[in-house]
Amino acid sequence: MTASRAESSRGPTSLMEEARLTGEFADWHNLNYMVMWLTGDLDIAALRDAWWRICRRHDVLRRTYVSADEACTYDDALSDVELLTAETDAEAIELMRRFLGTPFSLDGPGFSRIAVVQRGDRRYLFGLAMDHIINDVVSWKHICADFIDFYDRALSGDAGGIRNENRYQSFASEQRRLFAGTWGKERRDFWRSYVEEFETYPPLFAVGAEHTGEYERRVITRELPSDARSRVQNFSRQSRVTPFAVVTSGVLTAMREVTGDPLAGISVNQHGRMLPRTARTAGLFVQSVPLHLGRQSMGPSETIQDVFLRTHDVFEYALPLLVAGRSWDESLMVPDKEPGLHVRLNEYPPSSEYLPPFTGTEAEYVELQFPGQKRWLETVVVMWNLFETGPQLVAHYNQNYFPDRAVEQLLEAAERFALQAGC
Repeated sequence: MTASRAESSRGPTSLMEEARLTGEFADWHNLNYMVMWLTGDLDIAALRDAWWRICRRHDVLRRTYVSADEACTYDDALSDVELLTAETDAEAIELMRRFLGTPFSLDGPGFSRIAVVQRGDRRYLFGLAMDHIINDVVSWKHICADFIDFYDRALSGDAGGIRNENRYQSFASEQRRLFAGTWGKERRDFWRSYVEEFETYPPLFAVGAEHTGEYERRVITRELPSDARSRVQNFSRQSRVTPFAVVTSGVLTAMREVTGDPLAGISVNQHGRMLPRTARTAGLFVQSVPLHLGRQSMGPSETIQDVFLRTHDVFEYALPLLVAGRSWDESLMVPDKEPGLHVRLNEYPPSSEYLPPFTGTEAEYVELQFPGQKRWLETVVVMWNLFETGPQLVAHYNQNYFPDRAVEQLLEAAERFALQAGC
């Protein structure tokens, strides 16, 4: 199948796209990818048909950029399944690494790559990569679910029509329209008041941090009690807040305890699809949002109530703050500055975000490393992995910047808050 590029339409970029196109995250490799060994009967023709249907359903996969303000959406797919061959597993891995690992060009023709390296009649290495400018974790799950569905349809000979999903181009147009009106003014007023109270970015994790050498990644893992997830859920129900508010309150309170800073602050990822009819839309919606504790020290229940309300507000009014600030001639976020702490909550194991095996195959997932992947030099990334089995509290950080003991104390205090305060 040859991808055509007959131009369909032009329209504005979203504010998230503009942020990337005008320089945010331009210093690292914005790659979302998945690689897996497949053993069994893989139908390459069905795979190609399924990928073409996905690209037809989700217009963001047919999107390129004329400028930071204007995108172009083509009628047909801009990528096709590449079929390669290899004599050994090591050769197959290296072929896939080279194929997927080349950074996408922001002025290039499309932002997805997909390939199969055949090792035998029943053994294949499958790889899929998308640039972050067209994808986030929610979009990835939509695309993976559609892939399996369309593959099964192709196997059964179903040549029916493709149900139209909401278009990302429509979202971008509506977001731009609203941004220029009352909706945008409400967000401007909120963020102006927010930075007046808390300044333009969360404070650093002030624990005597200093650069003592090149970046050296360090991971600390605390095994949590087997009932950690139910404890957090019980605490959230008792306080009528979300589990995210509970675990985030734990990290914020721990940061205040370890540093003595009354204005503890962090950043969080927000995958908000705030506009109507965007729940199934694939594209870039994620952004980092600053979150702070109030100035007054409070007990555990009052703290998580405060964090819950602030979480609701910053998510409700979330925008890419550098882009919005430039549009309003305001400083809402310090450019090119890392947060001291970044917090994530994962309630399902990473495999839940993978593409399941195609019908008739078994899968073994492969982790690859690519040059230019993001390094957080001055940020501690704290992840609450509240899985049903093996719950963990994990910190990733630069060991040649942060003292190990300070990070360990942070995790200890965060666990104590979230798992014991509600008991």
